[in-house]
Amino acid sequence: MKRIFRAVCAFAGLLALAFGGAPVLFGVLNAGCLALLGFGALLFALAVLWDAFRLDAGNQIVRSFHTMWDRRPPAARPAAWWRRLRAAAALLLAAGFLIGAAVSVPMARQAYFTSPGEEPRTALVLGCQVEREGPSLMLARRLEAARRYLEAHPDAPVVVSGGYEERAGTSEAAVMAAWLIERGIDPARIRLEDRSHSTEENLAFSAEIIGREGLPRALAVATDGFHQYRAAIYARKNGLTAAALPAGTPWGLFPSYWVRDIFGNLKALILD
Repeated sequence: MKRIFRAVCAFAGLLALAFGGAPVLFGVLNAGCLALLGFGALLFALAVLWDAFRLDAGNQIVRSFHTMWDRRPPAARPAAWWRRLRAAAALLLAAGFLIGAAVSVPMARQAYFTSPGEEPRTALVLGCQVEREGPSLMLARRLEAARRYLEAHPDAPVVVSGGYEERAGTSEAAVMAAWLIERGIDPARIRLEDRSHSTEENLAFSAEIIGREGLPRALAVATDGFHQYRAAIYARKNGLTAAALPAGTPWGLFPSYWVRDIFGNLKALILD
């Protein structure tokens, strides 16, 4: 049973390493990538080397690198320093996993179980990277989620939120507005919030526009699923309520962004 558990842990470690490393191939390196790479490397190493560094009766190391693949461990006790080190590593991994799981529950609930319903809402599209030729893939998916909602609710206004992007030479908000107008959304329905450079600012500055123009304070937020809970936290801090219009995230990027937003949500809940 112990060998099976260690094999499962080793596989989970390799999976974490794969999900942490995959985004790097696309030029993405964020806190989620680093966390997954660190977690995966530590979990894999711990699973493989759990029975390493065992001492015989003369306090000599029997085998420096006894691993999970050896048929049976040598009949000797683990070195004291190794027992302490592996216990500390196991506690660190367990704490990280439990914290991540605890934060993931409200993240999933906000992203996938808060339907906008039919009450009057302001659609809010949160900015993301833009290119010279238009929105990035992730931003285009957010805009597509907003477009579907706006077509189904022709009286709903929309705020596009995102500041100046040097790469594009314009604001994210301007790129988003142009994308929606090209696809038939009436320009009179669109409000531009073009000052923000963070999720906190997205919601704070959008709340100013909503209050000034008397728009519905209930939101239908178009952003990636991993981002919905953080948006809801800042919406609540600005006197707004948020339901989700979750955009699909490329599968290879999803785990690292989800983990990154666990850190972002902890910051939003504890520090902001």
